[in-house]
Amino acid sequence: MQSAFIKYMRAHGNTPGPTECPATAGAASGALAALPAAALLWLAGSLASLGQSVSLRLPVTLALQMVTFALLGMLYGRIFGRAANDRRGGWLFGISSGFLIWMLGPAMLLQWIIGRPVATGVAAMGLMGAHLIYGVALGLIFPYVHRRLRNRSGDEAGRKAVAGSTDARAERHKEWQTTTVARP
Repeated sequence: MQSAFIKYMRAHGNTPGPTECPATAGAASGALAALPAAALLWLAGSLASLGQSVSLRLPVTLALQMVTFALLGMLYGRIFGRAANDRRGGWLFGISSGFLIWMLGPAMLLQWIIGRPVATGVAAMGLMGAHLIYGVALGLIFPYVHRRLRNRSGDEAGRKAVAGSTDARAERHKEWQTTTVARP
């Protein structure tokens, strides 16, 4: 007996089709998810600490961080593909990627380049928290932004696939109800 996941992967695969534009949806989602992260960076003093460590002014540091988050959202969409559209588990993919981004970016690579800690104390906690908040927001926002982009792009196949998946879901639910009710 095959698992439901194996059946799904054989039918749909993980690679998005050419009209699904995961990179565009990821960039838009990343830009939106950057807003709560930037607020935490500002409140915790992490933005000022980042700016001091790389010798940039505060507005430039903020702009650079926002662009970086948008680009990382694009990368998120390309890496996770169709899995990024999961409305129930997207936050888990997001927080995982946010943690990985924090570990590879400011916690390791940037400190290695400048030769000292990027942030300490509350600023360091704010930096990590901002990346986690960014990841959660990215994972939660991505499916909705992606769906709106597909509907606006005039992708008729995408609309039919969404409608078909809803119809198929309703049929499976009806079949499940009849099999569970029919049992004595």
